[in-house]
Amino acid sequence: MALRFPHEIKPVTEEEDLILKKYYKGYSRPFVRVGAPGYLATPGYQDHAEDIYNLEIRPDDIWVIPFSRSGTTWLQELVWLVNNNLDYVAAASQPLSKRYAYIEYVTQKSDAAKKMPQSIRPEQRATFESFETLPNLPSPRYVKSHLPLSRLPPALLDTAKVFYVARDPRDVAVSLHFAVKLFGYFSDEVTFKEFWDLFKRDLVLHTPIFSHVKEAWEKRHNPNLFFLFYEDMQNNLPSVIDKVCNFLNKAYTAEQKAELARHLSFESMKKTSTYSKPSKGENSFFRKGKSGSWVEYFDDAMKEEAMEFMDKNLSDTDMRYPVVEI
Repeated sequence: MALRFPHEIKPVTEEEDLILKKYYKGYSRPFVRVGAPGYLATPGYQDHAEDIYNLEIRPDDIWVIPFSRSGTTWLQELVWLVNNNLDYVAAASQPLSKRYAYIEYVTQKSDAAKKMPQSIRPEQRATFESFETLPNLPSPRYVKSHLPLSRLPPALLDTAKVFYVARDPRDVAVSLHFAVKLFGYFSDEVTFKEFWDLFKRDLVLHTPIFSHVKEAWEKRHNPNLFFLFYEDMQNNLPSVIDKVCNFLNKAYTAEQKAELARHLSFESMKKTSTYSKPSKGENSFFRKGKSGSWVEYFDDAMKEEAMEFMDKNLSDTDMRYPVVEI
C-alpha cells in the first residue's frame, strides 16, 4: 500500500515566483516549497513527490544523494569503481549518467524543455533512467539524487547503502553558479553577485542547503550511511578510498588503491570523463575542483555576508566543514 507523502507542498509567494521565473526560464506553473525547511522545487516535482517517496528499495542498491555541486561526480566514480572490482574499462565505456539513475531529473524539466526535440548526444544526457524506470533496472542499482533524505523513501537507510558528501556552501554556490549557466537554466549574463543573493535567500533549487546537509549529518551514525566531506577527499583521498572499501566490504591491494587514487585525481577525471558538455569559459562541467576558491569570487561585502550566513546556520549544530590543507 502506497504511503502518503508526509510533507506539505505549497506554492512559493507571488514575489518569489516572479524572481524565480526571471532566472529559471520556461516554467509556467509556480515553483513550490516542500516541508518545514521550505525546500525549493520545480513545479513538476509536486506531481511525482509521492511516486519517489514510495520507490521500493533493494538491499543491494547504492544511493549517492548530496546537495548539488558538492562532489557528486567524484564520489559516484569512486563508489562505482570500488563496488565493481575496479573495472576501468567498463567505467570508460559508459558515462556516469548511464551507470546511475538520476531519479528526480525528469521532474525538473521546464515546460519549454519538454517540448524541445531530444537532439543532444547520449554522452551529454544528464541521465538515462529516472524514478519511472528504476523499478525495472537489474540489480545492483546505482541511484543519484539531490533530494534531502526526508523526501526519499523512508526505508532507504534501513535497507541500502547510502553516500552523502557535503561541501563548504560558499564553494557550492560558486560551482553551482557556473553549472546553472552551463546547463542552460540561467543565462550567461547572470552575475555571481546575483546568484549569491538568490542562494542565500533559498531561491535556488534544493535550497536551503544547510537543512539539506543537517538532515544527513544527524543520521551519520546510521551503519548504512557513509557521510563525508568534499574537503576530506581533497585532504586525504587515499584515506577516503580505504573507508569506502571497508564500507562496501571490498578488499584491494595497496597498489590497486594507489591506482584508483590516480584515476580519481581532478586532472585525470577531467581528461577521461565520459561526460561531455560543450564548455563556455568557466562554465565547464569540471571547472577547478578546489576548495576555498570561493574567495576569488566574493567581494568584501559578500565575504562578510557569507561569514554571517555560515555562523547563523552553524549555530545549532556541531557540524563543521574541514579546512583544506594547502
